[in-house]
Amino acid sequence: MLMRRLPMAGPACRAIPIALACALAALPARAADIQGHAITYGITVEKPPPDTWVDAQMSVTLTRTCDSLSYSSALIYGIERNARGTRAPDQPLSSKADTYQERLKFTQKLDGTALQYEGSFQVNGRGEDARGTVTMPADGAGTLDVKSDRVPRKVVLPAGTMLPLTLRGKLIDALAGADPDKPRGNVDVRTIELGRFYTATDVKIGPAPALPPLKAGKADVPRLRSPLLQGRGWASKQTSKALSDWMESTFELYENGVIPRFTFKREGIVWRADAKELSAFTAPKCGG
Repeated sequence: MLMRRLPMAGPACRAIPIALACALAALPARAADIQGHAITYGITVEKPPPDTWVDAQMSVTLTRTCDSLSYSSALIYGIERNARGTRAPDQPLSSKADTYQERLKFTQKLDGTALQYEGSFQVNGRGEDARGTVTMPADGAGTLDVKSDRVPRKVVLPAGTMLPLTLRGKLIDALAGADPDKPRGNVDVRTIELGRFYTATDVKIGPAPALPPLKAGKADVPRLRSPLLQGRGWASKQTSKALSDWMESTFELYENGVIPRFTFKREGIVWRADAKELSAFTAPKCGG
């Protein structure tokens, strides 16, 4: 992707054939521009495996203060294999279903240098909880001090690793500054996976076709109407060699930081999340 209105990168960046990677590195953190909001998603599976019933729900809350952003999410899904017949939308899964819970909370400094988090991953009520702190100096390697299942360990984060909301903010600004008449390429970056593996991981982000509208029988389901979705938006695909399916997602990203639709993979199934309810929080009055 060729960029406009971006500062020039140094010699090392110019040697990289992917322009957006250098643009992201050169940009200041823009996480402060992300607007606080709450989303409840409806989760669907377009092509469930044969003889498999699924059910899921997800919510995300992102709040903002003058010096930090706080994120929390809860994804709960059930998979019942070797099921027979048809399942009505309001019919619960049976006791034979496996139930998964993924919960994550973190608070990140706006300057991208520190983060505190709590995470939980459980299958059928069993799993582990994790708590950790991240320090990420701007000019060197960082550290993730994590205690999971009562065992502490320290993870080295390579220089240039971006905290999750720092990456989102920089990606928004890079996309907004791109020339819309020129094709976008992929970008290779490094961030942190906190939901289950709590480790630094490689991420590739590139352009993707827009997700098609949901169908309800033969009629299209109306898109959610919200002032938060009136600005610019982009469809992108994210993949990771290190964490493969866990990090693969196609998502719509709006300039205010809202992700109203995305797909993700779990247990060999492609799930799709579409915002059902979306509300904005009032931005704090800072400075002056």
